[in-house]
Amino acid sequence: MAIGVFLYRLATFLLTPFARLMMARRVAKGKEDGARIDERFARKAPPRPDGRLIWLHGASVGESLLLCALANQIAASVPGHHFLFTCQTQTGARQIRSAIAAASHLNPQICDQLMAPLDLPHVAKRFVAHWRPDLTLIAEGDIWPNLLCTLKRSGHPAALVNARMTENSIVGWGRWPRTAERVFSSFDVLIASDLRTKTGLSELSKQPVTLVGNLKSALPPPAADETELQDLRAAIGERPVLVAASTHEGEEAIIIDTLLQMSPRPFAIIAPRHPERGDWVESLLNCTALSIARRSNDEPVEASTDVLLADTLGEMGLWYRLADTVYLGGGHAPGVGGHNPMEPLRLGKPILTGPSLFNFQDMSEDLLARGLIKIVETPQDIVSAFPAPPVNKDSLRALEQSARDPMNQTLALLAPLLQDDEKSA
Repeated sequence: MAIGVFLYRLATFLLTPFARLMMARRVAKGKEDGARIDERFARKAPPRPDGRLIWLHGASVGESLLLCALANQIAASVPGHHFLFTCQTQTGARQIRSAIAAASHLNPQICDQLMAPLDLPHVAKRFVAHWRPDLTLIAEGDIWPNLLCTLKRSGHPAALVNARMTENSIVGWGRWPRTAERVFSSFDVLIASDLRTKTGLSELSKQPVTLVGNLKSALPPPAADETELQDLRAAIGERPVLVAASTHEGEEAIIIDTLLQMSPRPFAIIAPRHPERGDWVESLLNCTALSIARRSNDEPVEASTDVLLADTLGEMGLWYRLADTVYLGGGHAPGVGGHNPMEPLRLGKPILTGPSLFNFQDMSEDLLARGLIKIVETPQDIVSAFPAPPVNKDSLRALEQSARDPMNQTLALLAPLLQDDEKSA
């Protein structure tokens, strides 16, 4: 056993007596649902269904939606599986349930959704022993050594899909080379979303890693309630709309500065990446003479409203459809590295974003080359770029065609594991 794996296992074993206390504190802070704490300890689980079962795990919303889309494709091409989804956040759990309901080949009868088990040795053992997954799919980078090693020892195959690693993450794992090799060799298939991850993961795992591109490019745009959409359009009127989506600290100030420089002023929608920051964003807006409606307080948009503070979850489909131009957050926030631009692009919305896009480097370079996103450095750049020109339809069609490739290649790479699974049933 690699020394790092041993030390991690020892540390998590020693933390076990305090796990309930730590979870209680998280419940008190609103970070956990008290009614679902047993799921974190792999207790009181529903019975395992008969037949083949695929466990799909992602950290939060984006990874969970990606896995739902992948499960939908698996259900269409290799029917007969039951799907177990786990995630780390309550928001992700809600989004999984919504995605299952909206999927064409998934339904609650073939899907379970649980909060992810804690990566404690006895919890990992209990979870794997109960569910006995015929295949485990982990999205992007939510790597838990105890669970992975337990799967490996139990002979259950696993795949890392849409793997994404930052440079810091690669360097961090590289300090423990034997540990990294032991952990990542627990996967039977490694599928990278970008070249940096493929290169780093190949070196860490000492295994083949296949680069297919970012699976998030294949996700459909978020849905929107048509009645809400028409009501908001009527309230906004003929004003052009600037949507600041998935913003982080510092980026709302950029948008506010932008609005104060614009004449005539567009209607603005500010949707912070973390809605719990709504109070902070409202305090910034209150330092100006801008008229605000706050979505979480059900404040109506009126003809005099300048800014809608969209501090809610699950409504990005509304905001993107209302937009004439989207400022996509994450590109000006230190350490964030940008956010997925495919959702607004799929709705034909032009995108402005900051220069720091390392989390989507390959995708961003491709979109810049196609003229589908524009980098802005300052509020003055946003003023000059608004409204951004319409998205080129030919470029968008070409993008749609290429976006299918990552999903198709991922399914092809998983096919041997699904076939082995089918034979073992």
